Formats: sequence, structure tokens, C-alpha cells
Amino acid sequence: MKKRILSMLLVAVMLVSLAASASAATFLSIATGGTSGTYYPLGGDLANLFNTVIPDMNASAQATGGSADNLRLIDGEEAELGTVQNDVSYFAYTGTDSFEGEQITSFSVISSLYAEYVQIVVRADSDIQSIADFKGKSISIGAAGSGVYTNALHVLEAAGLTLDDIDAQYLSFSESADGLKNKQIDAAFICAGIPNAAITELSSTVGVRLISLSDEEVASLIAAHPTYTNLKLPADTYGLTEDVNCIAITALLVCSNNLDEQLVYDMTKAMFEQEGILTHAKAAEITLENAFNGVGELPLHPGAARYFTEVGVLPAAQ
Repeated sequence: MKKRILSMLLVAVMLVSLAASASAATFLSIATGGTSGTYYPLGGDLANLFNTVIPDMNASAQATGGSADNLRLIDGEEAELGTVQNDVSYFAYTGTDSFEGEQITSFSVISSLYAEYVQIVVRADSDIQSIADFKGKSISIGAAGSGVYTNALHVLEAAGLTLDDIDAQYLSFSESADGLKNKQIDAAFICAGIPNAAITELSSTVGVRLISLSDEEVASLIAAHPTYTNLKLPADTYGLTEDVNCIAITALLVCSNNLDEQLVYDMTKAMFEQEGILTHAKAAEITLENAFNGVGELPLHPGAARYFTEVGVLPAAQ
């Protein structure tokens, strides 16, 4: 009888210990994007970094609809971190453009991640040569309300077109690739780091071309939306014959304002000091020199700001 009671007590102690360990763990959800884009695998890589370096961390990447969706998930306390385009972040923070009447200020920036090119893809055998040729065509413009959707609207506007001028399709990157491969759509907007897996796969099967923007279209876009920059996409990215004139934005890692300052400090420190754990190709662009690219007027989380101040890339507050 005594042995039985002792065994029961030992089991109870073990259960209490396990419960205490579970309660001590920090669970973080990183809202990313579709599984065929860059956000999702990079988010998984960041989760692995945080789990490896920070004690009792349990972070995981969550597939989502992308930038706008991620900010709403953070605002609704359904995610703690998110990978988000800088332009969409700015629209949400100021309640403008695609977030007109829906201002979201519950997030702050941890760091810039990498440049995202607005890539406008057609089949190699397509007769489309410019955005003006989109009129009357079936065009994938990303999920409604996503960052890609916003980019597509801006590009169409710069070319004098609206959604009424095209047969808009609201597709993910992988769906866009399938649509182009099967000739179900004529072109697709894909805003992502380079190279993008969906475009790379297409280039090796049916062949692709990317539509270059004119200098006038680029100037118009940047004048109307200063969060864009003008970048040349190198021809060898997808085996093209010449560089592509693109607009680009910046991918940011943002988080809830409610996250503990020390925790965000530890995550920021891990991102910039734990070499060899991040394995995604875009990790090479996560540098102190690039840390504030595209951040603009968006606020830094106090934990991130403390780290950047310590390493001398952010002036100390006066």
C-alpha cells in the first residue's frame, strides 16, 4: 500500500513538474505567407534560430495570406510576429491606401530582412510586352488585400489601367505558376525575394519572361508611393537575356507591441550574432548595414532599439 501511495506521489510530482515546464515555455507564432513564397521558409528558419538560441522558446511559422493578413493577425493577438512588406506596414500604421479606415498601430519593427522585387511574369511565348498590353487579359494579382494585390493596383495605375481593364485573378504564387503553365492566365504579379521558387520552376519548364517597367512608370510609382525603390533584377536570376527594370519594397520582421522588451532584445541579438544557424539564402541580406532599410517612420520595438543602440548602429536617445 505504501509503495502504491509513493508511486502515485511520484507521478503527481512528475505531472506538476511537466506542467510547470510547459507554462515556462514561450510560445510564439510567426505569421508568414504562402508555402511557395519566401516568407514561409524564412519564417521557419527564424523560428529554428529562436528555438535554438533562446531558452524555453517554442516558436513556429504559420502559413498565411501574406502581409496584410499578418498585421491583422498580430492586431487580433493571433500571432506575435510577422514578415510584412514595408509599404503595407506603412499603410496599416497610417490608415492609408489599402488600410483606409482601418488603422493598425499595435505592431513595431524588429528589423529589415531583404529586398522584395515586384516581378511581373509571363510565359516566354507570350505576346505581352508591357503593362499596357494587360488590357482585356487574365492577370493574377495576388490574394485580395495582400501586399501583392496592392503592388498590382499601383503598377496598373502607373500604366493608366484599373481592375476594370483586366480579368483579375486572385491567386497565390503556386496557383499563378500553375495558371501560367496551363495557359489559364496571361500574366502574374509575384512580389518576393529573388530567386522565387515558383518562377524558377516555371523557367525550367515552359520558360518565362519578366515585364520591364518603363522609366516613366517607375518615376510615377515612386512619386505616388515613396516606399518603393527602383532596382534592376539581374538577367541571370532566371536565365533571361537582359536585366529587368523593377520596383521593389522591403520585407520587415515586425512584432506585437505587447512582446516583452528583453525577449525582443534576445531575438534581435540572435538574428545578427548567431552565424551558421540561419540557413535560408535570404539570411545573407540580414545585416546591420541593412537593418533599417524601408523602416522609415515606422517605430522600432524597444527591445530591438536597445540592441541596435548597444552595437552602435542607432544613436542613443538624448
